Amino acid sequence: MQSIIDYILNYAKANVILTLIGILTSYQILYLIVGFFSKKKVFKETSIKNKYGIIIAARNEEKVIGNLLISLNNQTYDKSLYKIFVVSDNSTDNTANIARSHGATVYERFDLSKQRKGYALQYLFTQIERDYKINSFDGFIFFDGDNLVDKNFITEINKAFVEKGNIVVGYRNIKNFDTNIISSAYGVHFYRSILNYHRPRERFNLGTHIAGTGYVIDSKLLLNGWNYYSLTEDTLLTLDLSSKGIKISFCESAVFYDEQPTNFKTSYRQRIRWTKGRLDAFITNFPKLIISGIKRFSFTLYDLFFYSFPWPFYNLIKVIIFPIILGLINKSIYTNIFWIDFLLVFGSMMLGMYFNNLIYGLFAVIREWDNIHAKNTKKILAIFTYPWFNLLTIFLAIGVLINPNVKWKKIIHNDNRTIEELDLYKK
Repeated sequence: MQSIIDYILNYAKANVILTLIGILTSYQILYLIVGFFSKKKVFKETSIKNKYGIIIAARNEEKVIGNLLISLNNQTYDKSLYKIFVVSDNSTDNTANIARSHGATVYERFDLSKQRKGYALQYLFTQIERDYKINSFDGFIFFDGDNLVDKNFITEINKAFVEKGNIVVGYRNIKNFDTNIISSAYGVHFYRSILNYHRPRERFNLGTHIAGTGYVIDSKLLLNGWNYYSLTEDTLLTLDLSSKGIKISFCESAVFYDEQPTNFKTSYRQRIRWTKGRLDAFITNFPKLIISGIKRFSFTLYDLFFYSFPWPFYNLIKVIIFPIILGLINKSIYTNIFWIDFLLVFGSMMLGMYFNNLIYGLFAVIREWDNIHAKNTKKILAIFTYPWFNLLTIFLAIGVLINPNVKWKKIIHNDNRTIEELDLYKK
């Protein structure tokens, strides 16, 4: 055992670059503390009532989009001050008709050569500019067809938007946390983002990031339409606008719900797209982040550099590639049989990653306990099962390297519970 310990110590000494990255990101311990102990920021009441366009990109969402639209139609915000737009993108089901039946303005798009959310949004904003003009709205609020929206969402995010401007993201809650260990792992992942990114950044008055949906963006930033088409358009949007000095804020009182995958096949397909998309976004934007960060002396851009850093590939190098190289150099570690020695070291490092993620999961679940829509036993179980979510990133990186031509594929949504059913957890 001492030989393995010595090996890991030698690994840390030799691995100067990876150790340096750990030092440069050590500030996130402060984020964890602030995110855990600080209360949510409450934005001031305002007499300013902005006009919003609600943007929904949907493809074959007939099972869920009706409940989303009902939750939007029941907002406490003045109904005359928001209009719902749906782009039914290559749908082959009844999505468009259901959306129209709930009062949405629907545009249908059929173009199988461009199958990504970004292309659907480009088409939708082209239609809005033609029929309504983008600048006739103060801002646009984005949702997906599987979302549900708390009745106070627009009211709350309007307060933050009036005070902060530019872009404001809401609080992503999980619709189906209680389904199984897959959906609950996603849930802990997003609660951890609130704990370790959104809340502390808002407390320190720093810019945060967009993750999927549930955000408002100033219409002035979209006067030239939608120009983000990557596999992860949210990350691309975050890095591009942040590097231009546009700040993204967080409103914890603006709550929306998102449905998560419930099987490993769907999860892998979605997350390998995230892995490739985020890698592409980082490669494209990291020079701008560095140059703009230096010019603006911006800690936000420093932070977003490491937020968008390709961590799956970092973990692949740290846990597999570098130990192999060091093992080949050292020849002998413990058993004198290289692959047994490697597996012992690999196992010990994976175990370390498991406990590291377990701690983060524990803090996230405890802090967000009252917001999690599940029985207490499932919340506790999620703490111990969550770490697989991040351990898998190593194999996602391998998957991208083996097949870098990752394609966008539709995620099926079947959870048709209503906002009223979710509200029961508040009582």
